[in-house]
Parts: sequence; C-alpha cells; structure tokens
Amino acid sequence: MKNSFFSFLGSAKLAIFLFFLLAVLSIFGTIIPQGQPLEFYLTKYGQSFGKLIQFFQLYDAYHSPWYVASLFLFMVNLTVCSLNRLSFTMKLFRRSPSEVKPENLPGKKELILSLSLAQLLPIVEKKLKFKRAKQDSYLYYRKENNWAHFSVYVVHFSLVIILLGALIGALWGFRGNISILEREESNIVQPLRNKEPIHLDFKVRLNKFILDTYPNGMPKEYISNVTFIDGEKKVDAIIKVNSPVKYKEVTFYQASYDVIPLFKFKFKINNQEYTTDLSRLNPFSLDKGLSIAVSDYGQAHGIIFAKLWLLDEAEQESAEFISLQAPDKFIEGRFPPMLCSGGGQGLVPCEEVEVGRFRVSASLEGISKEIFITGLQAKKDPGVWIVYAGFFLMMVGLFLVYYFEPRIYWIYLKEENDVTAVTLGAYAKRDREGVKAKIKELANILQSA
Repeated sequence: MKNSFFSFLGSAKLAIFLFFLLAVLSIFGTIIPQGQPLEFYLTKYGQSFGKLIQFFQLYDAYHSPWYVASLFLFMVNLTVCSLNRLSFTMKLFRRSPSEVKPENLPGKKELILSLSLAQLLPIVEKKLKFKRAKQDSYLYYRKENNWAHFSVYVVHFSLVIILLGALIGALWGFRGNISILEREESNIVQPLRNKEPIHLDFKVRLNKFILDTYPNGMPKEYISNVTFIDGEKKVDAIIKVNSPVKYKEVTFYQASYDVIPLFKFKFKINNQEYTTDLSRLNPFSLDKGLSIAVSDYGQAHGIIFAKLWLLDEAEQESAEFISLQAPDKFIEGRFPPMLCSGGGQGLVPCEEVEVGRFRVSASLEGISKEIFITGLQAKKDPGVWIVYAGFFLMMVGLFLVYYFEPRIYWIYLKEENDVTAVTLGAYAKRDREGVKAKIKELANILQSA
C-alpha cells in the first residue's frame, strides 16, 4: 500500500492533472479581475458564479489555498518522480560497455585493415583514447558525456526551484490596495483576501495626482507623483499605468483613482449662519454637540445633490436630508433646496430639519474643489528571485540535455593472418545520425593509419 501511494505521488497521471489544474486556476486568475470587493463579483458575474468566485477565492487566485496546494503537490510529484528514476539512471551511469557482445554492437561498421594487432593497439589506446573492456578481450570502448545521464535531473530540480519560489511568494508575499489622498501619506495595505491590514515599514506620500482625459471626458492617463518616506530617507517617484515602481521589495502599480468633491455649504443652525466646506472625509462639527457629514452625493441631469447625515451627540438623535443645487433655470420655485423623509411618502420638499436640540437648514452653494485619491496596488513577492534562478537553471539543464548526450563507442579487433578485422559500434539514445558520423570518422582515422 505504501509503495502504491509513493508510486501515485510520482506518477505522470498526477503530474498531468496538477498541471491542468494549475493552468485552469491561472486562466481564472487572468480573466477574472483580481482584488475587487466581493460585491463587484456578485454584480458582474451573477449570484451563482459570484459565490463560486468567493468560495474558491478566485478574486486572489494566485494566493488561494487551491493554488498553493496544487503548487505543493506538483513539487512533491516532481521530487518523487525524480527519486523513482534515480536507480535506473544510476544503472545507466554504471553500465559496463563490456557487457555487449562484439557481434551485437549497435550501429556496427566492419573494416579489414592490413595492419597487425600490435600495430593497431597503440592507435586505439593512445591516439583514440579507448579503454580495454576486459583483459582477455580485444573489445575497446570510450564513453562520452557519461555524466549527462543526470542532466534531466537539472531540469527536474529547476522545476522544483520554480515551484518553491512560487510557493514562497504565495505564502509569504502579499498583494493589496493602498489608497492615499493628495498631500497625505499612508503605510497601510489592505490585502485582497480578508486579512488584517499590512503595515509597511515606510510611508508613501501622494504629492500630486495628475488626471489626463480625452475630449469626451474619459480618462486617458492618470499618474501619481509620490515620495517614499523611510525614516530620514525620502525617494521621489512617478507611478503610471503599466509603469510600476519598486521600493524595498514592494512593487507599486497605478490601479485606480477616485475623486471626492468638496462641497461649499451655508447652514442655518438655530438661527445662526455658518459657511463651511464639507466632504465625505471632512465632517462639520459644532462645539454644542452637532455633527454633519456627507453620506452620499452625485449628479444627474445637471442637478448636484449631497445627502447629509446629522447627529445630536448629547441627545443621540440623528436625521438625514438631501440638499440640492441646480442651474437657476431649473429652480425657479420648482426645485427645493432640501428634501426630507416624508413619513412613508418618500422624499418631500422641506425648509429645515429638526434633530434633537437643533433646527437645521442648508444651502448647497456648489463644489469648491475636487480631492483626488490614488488607488495603488502593492505587491511583494519574496520568491521571485528564486523563480528567476529556477528558470536560469532550467535553461542550463535543457542545454545540457540536448547538447551533451551520453554516447558509447566500441572498437573490436580480431587478428586474422596478416590483417585485422575491425568492428566499430556506437550508441546514443537520440543522436543516431551524430554517432553514425562519428563511426565514419573513426573508420577514416584507422584506414589512414
């Protein structure tokens, strides 16, 4: 039972299945956008397939447990396969050329030379560097590239190295998102999987975000001008789409951006007026215990709206209303400045809203400016150099396999009267034409002697 399981681990069937599984997971990892919120997949692919993406963690396919397990099993499969072949390879390496019978030499070519055995032996032994197979026999041999029997193990080992590097990257690397406001800095990366945030040992400051658009308003290019702050050390960099920047083993890609409008409001709170800028990130607070925050906003048909959330901190009462701003031609009494909940009637026009101790009315004056947020994707792969080393080793292994094939050449001498019968033979697993040419070359050397 143990031998059967060991044989299964090193079987070609398991290798083909794992290779197919890794290919399928890689395809999904390529065609399915990575690192999006789970709601994105449910909306884009539907509930059924979206839940499958969530279950199999295809939103982070190259770090999913299925991918990691497949890599590990494939590495085990290659290792066991190599160990299974090792005994056979050792037999080939140690195989004695004297075991073959002279009349059964592979690829044999026969010559009759008008030289005595005593005259031919120095040529065979010293000039051609052939070894005598047995003391009581005139069968000689020469091995070439006998060490190349192990070249295939260089290829196998390179694959193991590549898989090991991929495993290290999947287990100890990360890929996540980092969002930064203009003129702000951050070192917090939110991984694609549901994990705790990663705190980098340096900070990234967004100096300026540049958005270039086409005439129709579609984004043409967006660029982040950033500074990496590492203690006293500061390094400036430009991150563009398809032009990532690497700092301290972490590669940053320009992935997305967001624009947050800064609304200009006039408030009348308990008959006292206030003018302030308000955004989703910057709430407005009074010392008396009132907080106002933007919970939603948008624009449609030329109408700008902002949904405001109010809280009386002392009374712990809250309320919501929508403040509108539209071009003058649309207002003229038809568009109220505020919409409030109508108690089962939906949104209805209102002049003010009451929350706890406060009576509040608002006027949306417009948008003061837009605040840009850059969305960077941060990726760290500690196994990438191991993968590169594995590919380099694979190229070396393939070169050894195809250009240094093991070969064996034989020369069998048999003296008959005043002449010597010579039988030449050679063996190579693949390069049959090459050994034929070598036999012809050996024959020419002996005939010229």
